[in-house]
Amino acid sequence: MTNLSFNNYFRSQQVPLQWLPILRAMALEFSANFDEAALRQLFFRVGEHFAEDVEDRFQGVQTLADLEEYLNEFWAQLNWGWVELTEVTGAINIVHQALPLAEAFGDDCMVWSVGLLEGFYQTVFHVLGAGDGMKVLAVADACSDLTVQLRFSR
Repeated sequence: MTNLSFNNYFRSQQVPLQWLPILRAMALEFSANFDEAALRQLFFRVGEHFAEDVEDRFQGVQTLADLEEYLNEFWAQLNWGWVELTEVTGAINIVHQALPLAEAFGDDCMVWSVGLLEGFYQTVFHVLGAGDGMKVLAVADACSDLTVQLRFSR
């Protein structure tokens, strides 16, 4: 199996078939009526609410390795891939693999749907005590159909 067909197969398994046409129709309607910045902010807020609903899972985490483990248990339950967290000088790199956003909304919608992860991770770090000066932002040229790279920094 070639890598391309493997990726296509994997992507097709990411979103339940009963939801795929509805999510794609929503994405088309969103894209036709709102600009990318507004949609990204909307999805950021959705991500915040998403994290708030499960924030008790992450309270009390003491290390970055523990957080990565807890997050990966959570993502595995949702079939939302996995995350790798790496501390670098003054920041934390977040690499989320096998994410279903591109399949759910379409490749063209990654620019704004990535806001969902920005809001989610921002809220998780806030729950763990991060100040308002630190923000989670996607690395613009590092988002593809199955991988999203984000950075938590000033």
